[in-house]
Amino acid sequence: MATFALLIQPSVQAELDAAASAESRGHFTTAFEHLERAHVLGQPATAEHVRVHWRMFRFAVRNRRAGEAFGQAWRLVAAAVFTAFGLVPEGNTGGADVSGFRRMPVPQDLRPLIQAARQDAKPGRPASRRRLSATVAFAAIAALTTLGMTACGTMPKDLDVSLEKPSAAGVYRVALVPPAQAPAINQMHSWKVKLATPDGVPVHGARFAVDGGMPQHGHGLPTQPRVTRELADGIYQLDGMKFSMTGWWEVKLAIDGPRGADKVTFNTVVEAPKVRQ
Repeated sequence: MATFALLIQPSVQAELDAAASAESRGHFTTAFEHLERAHVLGQPATAEHVRVHWRMFRFAVRNRRAGEAFGQAWRLVAAAVFTAFGLVPEGNTGGADVSGFRRMPVPQDLRPLIQAARQDAKPGRPASRRRLSATVAFAAIAALTTLGMTACGTMPKDLDVSLEKPSAAGVYRVALVPPAQAPAINQMHSWKVKLATPDGVPVHGARFAVDGGMPQHGHGLPTQPRVTRELADGIYQLDGMKFSMTGWWEVKLAIDGPRGADKVTFNTVVEAPKVRQ
């Protein structure tokens, strides 16, 4: 009998393969976005859920992202223990900078894959799930112990810091516009988000969920930024931004617009303020 895990496995594998291909070309942000898509697809099935977190853990270790690796070790335990009970938030992307309890929009192109697998699936085997849960939980704890308090790694040499790019599934073109004057550390400030179709037509009436954090440190943003209003067609105000320290930060936008749901991740490097002489 076909279970959800067997039916969704080819789609999960396609995203894992795309992640490996992007990483081999040095496109680390794109690679992790494919891992996140694999997580959205596979998280209802224990075996696939665990497999994706294991790949995320290995990615983090290879690329010296100690905070991400630390977070993934704990998520391996949670995936092994709780997935069989249905305790997984729909759409969660699985990264260490996103709460494991947060529901998020499912990308439009992934919805039919998940729905089809659920409709055709037959019940799995609880005993097998429990054995898998215990085995992987032990392995994850061992990985966490080995990782320990490893110091944060260095930033990728070819980190993509462009502030305009297509969304993950290509539904939108997104630009993130920082304030004209770089804010001080721990200073609240606002950004702007420009949203358009791939051919440049402004997109009106979209909604956003904002996330982010420091991949190397494994913590999220110190505030809860949100898009508060639309200033003009396709231009939105992002309030409540604050960076608590220098270094590499990610800003993630989950987009719910008239063309469907999608997401995008931006990298920005906050530098120490220059001392005037």
